[in-house]
Amino acid sequence: MKPILVVDWRADCIAALADLLLAPDGPGTSGGADLRRCLVVFPHRRPARHLMHHLATRADVPKPLFLPEMTAVDQWLPALARELDPAPLRTAGLLDRVGLLREAVAALPRPGPLRALAAAPERFFPWGRHLAGLMEELLRHGAGPQDMHHLQGEVHDTAAALLERLRAIHDGYLRALEARGWTTPGLDAARVARRADELPALLAGRRILLVGFHAPTGTEMAVLRALAAAGTAQVVWHSDPALAQAPGRVHWACREHARWLRDWGARAELLGPPAPDTRETPPTVRFHEGFDLHSQLDALRGVLDDMAGPPAQATQNGRKQDTPKPGAHGDTAVILPDSGALMPVLHHLPVKDVNISMGYPLARSSLLRLVETVLRLQETSPGPGRYAWREVVALIRHPYVKMLEPRPGLPLRGLLREMEQAIRRGGTVFAPLAWAPDPATLPEGTLPPEADPQEALALLHETLTACLTAFEGLGSLEALGRALLGLARALVPEGGEQTWHRFPVDAECLYRLTAVVVPALTDSHVSRDPAGRATLFSILRQMLAAERVPFEAEPLTGLQVLGMLESRLLRFARVCVLDATEEHLPGPPAHDPLLPDPLRGLLGLPDARQRAQVAAHNFHRLVAGAREVHLFYHTGVSGSGPLGGRSVRSRFVEQLLWEEEKRQGRVIRGNDGGPLETLALPVRPLPRPTPGVAKTAPILARLDTLLATRVLSPTLLDDYLACPLRFFHKRLTPLREPDTVSEDGDQRELGILIHAVLKDFLAPLRQQRVNLAEQDPAPLMDAFSARLEAAPFFIQMPYDLRLGLRAVGRERLRRFLASSPETTIVLLEQPVEAPLAVDGLGVRLGGVLDRVDQRPEGAVVLDYKTGSLAPPPLKAWSNDALWERVEAWEPGQDPGLLADLEAALHSLQLPLYAWLHWCETDTLPADAAWVELRADGGEKPLFGPKAEAETRETAITELTPLAVRLLVRHMRGAERFEAAPGPHCQWCRFGFSCPLPAKAGTSR
Repeated sequence: MKPILVVDWRADCIAALADLLLAPDGPGTSGGADLRRCLVVFPHRRPARHLMHHLATRADVPKPLFLPEMTAVDQWLPALARELDPAPLRTAGLLDRVGLLREAVAALPRPGPLRALAAAPERFFPWGRHLAGLMEELLRHGAGPQDMHHLQGEVHDTAAALLERLRAIHDGYLRALEARGWTTPGLDAARVARRADELPALLAGRRILLVGFHAPTGTEMAVLRALAAAGTAQVVWHSDPALAQAPGRVHWACREHARWLRDWGARAELLGPPAPDTRETPPTVRFHEGFDLHSQLDALRGVLDDMAGPPAQATQNGRKQDTPKPGAHGDTAVILPDSGALMPVLHHLPVKDVNISMGYPLARSSLLRLVETVLRLQETSPGPGRYAWREVVALIRHPYVKMLEPRPGLPLRGLLREMEQAIRRGGTVFAPLAWAPDPATLPEGTLPPEADPQEALALLHETLTACLTAFEGLGSLEALGRALLGLARALVPEGGEQTWHRFPVDAECLYRLTAVVVPALTDSHVSRDPAGRATLFSILRQMLAAERVPFEAEPLTGLQVLGMLESRLLRFARVCVLDATEEHLPGPPAHDPLLPDPLRGLLGLPDARQRAQVAAHNFHRLVAGAREVHLFYHTGVSGSGPLGGRSVRSRFVEQLLWEEEKRQGRVIRGNDGGPLETLALPVRPLPRPTPGVAKTAPILARLDTLLATRVLSPTLLDDYLACPLRFFHKRLTPLREPDTVSEDGDQRELGILIHAVLKDFLAPLRQQRVNLAEQDPAPLMDAFSARLEAAPFFIQMPYDLRLGLRAVGRERLRRFLASSPETTIVLLEQPVEAPLAVDGLGVRLGGVLDRVDQRPEGAVVLDYKTGSLAPPPLKAWSNDALWERVEAWEPGQDPGLLADLEAALHSLQLPLYAWLHWCETDTLPADAAWVELRADGGEKPLFGPKAEAETRETAITELTPLAVRLLVRHMRGAERFEAAPGPHCQWCRFGFSCPLPAKAGTSR
């Protein structure tokens, strides 16, 4: 057996491999000028591209050059299987394998609890997917399946039943594959491993290099050993040179290589000149400890800017701007253990010349959100053609749908905008394909001037058909695949390909859907089997969640962005590892409900310990080969709930920090001048803005018009008292709350309905002494139920909320009658008005009195309240200091007066009703009260029996009009409409126009 060649992991493995290939006595021929007889096998695909680039750019390599054949082991083993057995075999996809496993489970003698599982496809698929993965692992590792008994209570009952019959399922699965002439990648590897002794003869005449393997699978190891023992292949490692120089001092992350040497009885030989001890000249390592991902990204940007050196200055739009030097990051790599961080990283990189070599989860893409919306539309649909309004809005607001131009120059954005407005003005269910607006009513700008509205509407319906109708009534995976293909074609209409060129990531996701997912759905042997919607959508979701979108890492220039596995065999002078926390490096064991990690060793499969060893080798090899290493991690909270916790730096990072502490002989702390930088969150005082709108001449003119022509209601005055800025938006601008379907009920409409019901019920009882508590509540409750069930807002509410509102409303009306005192009803829903002079300006105040009763003590003004209320304390009317400020206020003075008045009175509505009643009837009411319908229906008086007659009279006849005068004077005299943040901000309809940083729950 040839010695195993070891490339020092501080050296460039690709360059050393090129030297080996081009050496006169190397595996090439003709002095290294013709490498066609050479075969280089890597553990993954990326090193081949780097070797090709190295040979192409190396000056001492004669050109043209016949390159060696380069392949990854997962491509090489199936090719060997075909050479060993030329009989054509079809590679079974995931759905094929799951289908065969289901048949194997159903064919088990005495299947017991597995019978029901095999009979229900929607239940079997999630387990079948894990079972198929387990079968592949067993084949790839050459591990014989064995039944695992007595696992009840340790794993899920279904998993225990499957593992108990694992051998029989495995045998039945292999027989089914053979009977159909199918194969799988794992089966190919197993077939090659069984015939490994035939490989030297098969590959005779080839010069084979097996490069970079660290922890091969069982089948790979059998093939490597057979070829190495026969002298057909040369094994090359990129590892600790101590394997060849001092085996007793091998780095712990290379123990797998040391074990490999012992098992083979081989020796290691250093490729290239002897290298110094890697422990004597370690790379420069810097640690950056942040508090979240954004802090890491900010520090990463600073590090990359420093690596690039002083930026060059460019002029743009007459201004000088700093730009990184071109090519400054050519030998720099950003390593992402978590692929989900790719998009945030790309947005934060200071350079756009980026080369990406990693897979991106399709589950994080905009395409998946669109597909998920389409599926939810079907799942929430009450019937064909009718869909939940929120899901329709989500569909037509999706960026892919909004940017569509089914015909060049004919965008759909305008029509989609009008459709959304129609949806929000309607009910909870909407029929998109039935929407046909009159072209004459479409606002200007909805469509291009030259567009035909009828054609545009027809194209819109075609698009919606692909998103909606095509997914109705699906009965098989094949039909689902065709529907997805139709959706993809609708997203890329004829002539619309250029649009997707601007969004390469999205385009790659769409390609992955059509080239991988759709064929898997339509071309499996279970594609035509009948299946329900729940089964189909569950299978699709799981397939999409498992898909990853590869990036075309071409050309090999600029900053390299890679995953940890993609960095194997590659060397970079400067390395930045992002999110180097324990949860990502090495990361927790993958969740497998079928075979949890502690059970994997029983079947001879690698467990978390072995995977951590592989991660350690990849990490330390990458660090050893760099001159400068930056490790970023965060120690903030990584999750919420009982399973959430604080992130900690990776054990590998911890080891490097510990070694640095041993080297320096001290404990390293953050920002102490050592290698550890703590990324602190700058704490600055929060700004206290006071948003407002200056009262310009046009605004003042509009305000004067309102005061001169409108009857000022208590609600209008309360709006200004609570928040002048809200008053401005509501009363002086055309701003309106966006139309939306009220699924939880309309409180305003409910209040109007209750007022009308009470008026009709109490009208026959006017002008007579009556004890309302003795009245039969049934007619009142029945009238409420009848009106409620006919109300449009009630029909739109979900069934459970309708039941609750009906029951609660009836009960509260019953309590209202039971809590009402003996009284004489004088007025019901009575409009009242009265003039008031304010600095020479005559304004009119008015409102509607819900009810006026005659009680023994006098007239009482009642106001029904279906919402919450906060009566003012009695002492508010005797606060002489406050009322002196109200009377003395002048523009520009006492800026806190309005807030103090609102805090004291809360509302002017009921006092103003009492004043209007006094003006209208010349009779001073004995009191006023709120009827709290949302509680027990009892009365909460404005003054109460403890108030003296003089206090009540002064409050109604003097202080209430004084407060109104202040509000009108403040409207006209204050320089700005200032915001008044408070609890009301959380339900303010104009919060979108208020720039306050925190509006809800604050106080003034």
